[in-house]
Amino acid sequence: MEILLTPDVFQMDVARVAAQIAEFIEARRIELHRDGALVALSGGLDSSTVLALTVRAMGAERVKALLLPEKQGNPEAEQYARQAASWLGVETLTRDLTPLLRTLGAYKSILPRIPTRRARAFAFRAYFNQRSRNPFLQLAHGEGNDLMRHGFAAINIKQRARLVVEYLVAEEKNYLVVGCAHKTEDLVGLYVKFGVDDLADVMPIKNLYRTQTLMLAAYLGVPEQIRSRSPNPDIIPGVKDKYLDLLGVPAGKIDLVLYGLEHEMPAAAIAEQTGVAGEMVTAIHELMNDTDHMRHPNLAPELF
Repeated sequence: MEILLTPDVFQMDVARVAAQIAEFIEARRIELHRDGALVALSGGLDSSTVLALTVRAMGAERVKALLLPEKQGNPEAEQYARQAASWLGVETLTRDLTPLLRTLGAYKSILPRIPTRRARAFAFRAYFNQRSRNPFLQLAHGEGNDLMRHGFAAINIKQRARLVVEYLVAEEKNYLVVGCAHKTEDLVGLYVKFGVDDLADVMPIKNLYRTQTLMLAAYLGVPEQIRSRSPNPDIIPGVKDKYLDLLGVPAGKIDLVLYGLEHEMPAAAIAEQTGVAGEMVTAIHELMNDTDHMRHPNLAPELF
């Protein structure tokens, strides 16, 4: 039967899914003998939804929201994070990553040395747009020059530092680390391998597309101001919609493209139904293959 790529393919029993996820989180907490749960809260759709699910699972008194600001981060992120925590009655903990990132050399590449966030955003967009081939796709394919690699390495270390600090706090409190990645970013590798969006004790929404996460957020009552935020990675200046700015496909369409690819639809059929150029559909398919190692780390040879 022919697949019609419309939002209907993402329909689900939202109430049942929310209950299942909450039960899963609490079961995992009990299984690992943890006293509560810690969520690294960015104030975006994903972490706010996961925070709401975690509170539903075990009550606000057992949950802490971890804020991880740094000197070049998006100032709006903390504002929205505090809004989400306040809405749910969750205590926030703050750990400034600036000293750690400075020690790790995160501010030594060219982009972080530009003095203001607006100027860094302009420089990043100008560099990204003047390339004949998408730098993100190049790096995923093992290509790119030293400047590109140094720049993205400086960005990636921020996410890995967040993970280290998150586990430090969680282990001090005997808390479960609850991760916030969803299926959309997982399939295209739009996260940092071994970073805060990759590793956790439990990943409640890992099997949901972004479209489904939005549905879940609306059901849970996540504030509209947070639900309407663009998928902004915050740590990359000038990137407002990471799917559009890094892949060339807006967040509203990327799920349909990925759904079609997952169901082995021809690129031409996906392009016709979604309006996304066939060349871009093919590039996204290649990206899924290039980032497969991120979804299957620590591979070992079959020796016997």
